[in-house]
Amino acid sequence: MKRSDLYQKVWSVPMTRLAAELGISDVGLAKACRRHAIPVPPRGYWAKLKAGQHPPRLPLPAPELDVAVQLATHDPEEIARQQAAEERRSAALQEQAPFARDLPPLAFATDLEQTHPLVKATQRYCDRLPGLIEKWKQGRSGAWRSDDPGDWLPGEQHGRYSLVRKGCLDITASLEPMDWILRFHATVLGGLAAGAMKIVRREGEADAHAGQPATTPVVEMHFKGEVLTIRFSEGYRRIRLSPKEFAARKKETSWASEYEMRPSGNFIFSISGTEYQARREWKGSSEKLQGQVDEIVRTAFQLACLQPQLRRDRKAREIEAEKAAALEARKQCQREAKAEQLKQAFLMMDADARVSRLQAFLDRLEKRAPDLREPLGERAAVWVRVVREELSRRSPVDEILERCLTVPSWKAWPPAWWPDDGQQGNDGGEDLGS
Repeated sequence: MKRSDLYQKVWSVPMTRLAAELGISDVGLAKACRRHAIPVPPRGYWAKLKAGQHPPRLPLPAPELDVAVQLATHDPEEIARQQAAEERRSAALQEQAPFARDLPPLAFATDLEQTHPLVKATQRYCDRLPGLIEKWKQGRSGAWRSDDPGDWLPGEQHGRYSLVRKGCLDITASLEPMDWILRFHATVLGGLAAGAMKIVRREGEADAHAGQPATTPVVEMHFKGEVLTIRFSEGYRRIRLSPKEFAARKKETSWASEYEMRPSGNFIFSISGTEYQARREWKGSSEKLQGQVDEIVRTAFQLACLQPQLRRDRKAREIEAEKAAALEARKQCQREAKAEQLKQAFLMMDADARVSRLQAFLDRLEKRAPDLREPLGERAAVWVRVVREELSRRSPVDEILERCLTVPSWKAWPPAWWPDDGQQGNDGGEDLGS
């Protein structure tokens, strides 16, 4: 199912009940939600709901990334399919990326003297940022402004700056930990470059019609024809201001809040491939991420080498889905065609009953004909004979039956309602009355 569909379900049904409905364990369901960044109801949510309260839902982050979520079910066929896919991927890694396991340990960068050009460009811009921020504050009163895009501030939210639009790395973070962030990138990018992975920045492509960016800039890693993107971001948290801070804020604006969103000091580094399963992210403090640089570099090479097999697996799933959809469409067409034959049978039954009533009526009229005054009696006998002949020549029952059992020239035989295991029969072109 889609990521958005699973999000709606976990906020509509308790996890244990939903897991049972989906045929998986509640642990497996929780892992699937974490893997796809789907928030789940916190402890006490359902109790509050039952008590008549209306606790808020946690919003789905990045709802535009509505990818399909693969759930590990207890279905033996599905389990066997997943095991076979995992074996294929393991074999692909053994063949394509054996060196990734044996990469030498990385020494975390202590400076930025010998580093990737993108890291140096980001460092230069970050060195300018404090001055640009100060000039921007002055410019709010008209003292400074610049038409040079290089002097424009990057996007800012809760004390974090998005640097990717300024020709730098794809980083969204505050300035305080920026030295460590840049050394972290210098270490990771250095390890990737040592393994012959090329790191480039792809600029966004402008929309010629609207004059707006059609795609945003991204930092890409190229290896053996495969492309991955990397992104780094710092989280934020809600904190309560001290009385002194709140008083100062009230002087600035009358609608100041005693709470403020600030950078959290926890980070996320993500690697994403063109295949949705080729994605990994690492979360935590600077100390935790620093201890994972070797794993990050190995995983980057593994994901790049794994993508061709993931692409083949996806194509195979699409073909299977198309076949299943075609089979279901044919079965649905067969069900509808069979239902239509039942309707036609009722029509034939009604027509047969009408024919029987008509024949009985003609018998009665034929007996009355001699008693009619002339020339009506003679004429009535002829009329009855004509109707009988027409009825024998154009029986409504036979017409409906012929319509069911013959195939028009613009259709193929057998018809949709014909049983799969039955005889194909003739082409239906002969006259039923012959």
